[in-house]
Amino acid sequence: MQNQNGSKISITWNNAVQFFLQDCKSRNLTKGTIRRYRNGLEKLYQHLVDQQVQWHELCSDLFHHRIIPSMLDEGLALRTVNCNLCIYKELFKFLFAEGWTESNIAITLKPFKVQPSFAHTFTDEQLHQLLIQPDRATFTGLRNYVMMLTLLDTGIRLKELAGIQIQDLLFDESVIQIQEGKGRKFRFVPVQSVLAKMLQHYLLERGTLNHNFLWITLDNTPFRAGGIRVMIARYCSTANIQGVQCSCHTFRHTFAKKYLMNGGDIFTLKSILGHERIETTEMYVEFFSRDLHIQHEKFSPVEHLADDFPFAFDESEVSGE
Repeated sequence: MQNQNGSKISITWNNAVQFFLQDCKSRNLTKGTIRRYRNGLEKLYQHLVDQQVQWHELCSDLFHHRIIPSMLDEGLALRTVNCNLCIYKELFKFLFAEGWTESNIAITLKPFKVQPSFAHTFTDEQLHQLLIQPDRATFTGLRNYVMMLTLLDTGIRLKELAGIQIQDLLFDESVIQIQEGKGRKFRFVPVQSVLAKMLQHYLLERGTLNHNFLWITLDNTPFRAGGIRVMIARYCSTANIQGVQCSCHTFRHTFAKKYLMNGGDIFTLKSILGHERIETTEMYVEFFSRDLHIQHEKFSPVEHLADDFPFAFDESEVSGE
């Protein structure tokens, strides 16, 4: 882009980042996304300094031969590198569209192929140990117990759990409204009778306050995500849960596994979990393929029919003789 005199318009790194983040805000991206973009760009600038590269000297070759190798030498996980590459692509796509650069130098950046990480799930025994930890005779114990039941029965994310308002509980429809899921997307999550009864019981103990956040502290203030995270970790520690990540997301994985094991279909699971792409949901089938095979052995229609009506066949047909 040129000014009226025909000379190039220069832009500093700070201005480039500032204009990009302002554009992100204007597109109503979440604070978490913007914070992640800012952190990723700060790390890119540090790599430029370490490699003694001026930012306006950046080109596709420098990305491929110096910046990316620098990130790998730092020991960053491939998933982290891929996240950074996505951020760089967004920045330079914006700068090119706005005319601050003559080309999109990040257009050739491609993510590394990463094997899906193992989805940790709780065993039935671990779930039992977790659920007996809260003292339900106390308000906080009841609250924590119902929160863990909600995580297990719905598969919602930590942020979604913390953000539930009383008006989001639609008992007549047997659903919870998730007003702002990942990507600020709205969805309904089914609630079954046991959880519904426990939520109603908790509401009676909660009482009426001057705000509508469902989960509250003893001071009647909203129980935030950070506190919930600490609570889950503490229960995992006291229950001596080992060999699995002790987090709210493990409840989410456990819900997905049990849903599939009990015969749930993948398309409904995608909707419940709020996945944007079916490929994300399909990863659960890959993770739990052995468990699903064992489950199929238990409930195979032909195997069960054979118990009452043995199938006669010629063994030569099987052996190929």
